[in-house]
Amino acid sequence: MLVFRAALRGAARRPFYWQEFLEQCRFILMANFIPLLLTGVGWGIIVSLEAGHFFRAASGEWRLGGFTVMANIREFSPVATGLMIAAVSGTATVADLGARQVRQELEALSVMGLSNVLFIVVPRALALMVMTALYNLPMIIFTTASGFFIAVAVVGVNPGGFLASFWTQGNLVDLFGGELKCIIFGALVAAICIYKGISARGGAEGVARAVHSAVVWCFVSIQAVEWIYTSTVLALFHSLNVLK
Repeated sequence: MLVFRAALRGAARRPFYWQEFLEQCRFILMANFIPLLLTGVGWGIIVSLEAGHFFRAASGEWRLGGFTVMANIREFSPVATGLMIAAVSGTATVADLGARQVRQELEALSVMGLSNVLFIVVPRALALMVMTALYNLPMIIFTTASGFFIAVAVVGVNPGGFLASFWTQGNLVDLFGGELKCIIFGALVAAICIYKGISARGGAEGVARAVHSAVVWCFVSIQAVEWIYTSTVLALFHSLNVLK
């Protein structure tokens, strides 16, 4: 929490290292695309197969489009995005900062007059928050497109019925709520991974322990926040509990 508070305060201070921020965004963009693509396609297929056959048994397969909104856009896309960002970019951040800490590069930056908060913490924290929110949009596309294809080609759902149910169930609360959720997940990943990286001790073995600990804490924290966040949103917007 202290690291994240320092990052928020540092974001409003000058100088802001735009080049470092953009480099972190570029790394997150390139490193996470394939894992997110495979995860999104796989989950979209699973949801359509499992839920599609269930709805088909009840002669309501056209409702699969609405269920896709509830399962993928509202829940899985933000969670999967946060988990993949933590597993790929979060671990890379811990390893990078841990290696710098072991080699005492962070102390060297301070000696050179550079603020570790402004140069190290702020660009990485903001990049993780921004890119986690942005990557939620392609994850929605991946899950929805694969789910639609399987629903039509395998389950036998009418394309018009799927799309009609999809657009009836979908609303801006699900979309904006998922984006806000991803920003929170990105903040969690940033706070945990940056802290674990700059506090790594004990050489290569200590860095490896820091990476392992960061992944575990990120996954547990994301699941805990997901439960609290979803419960709060459903309590505030009762209409989201109804499959239209």
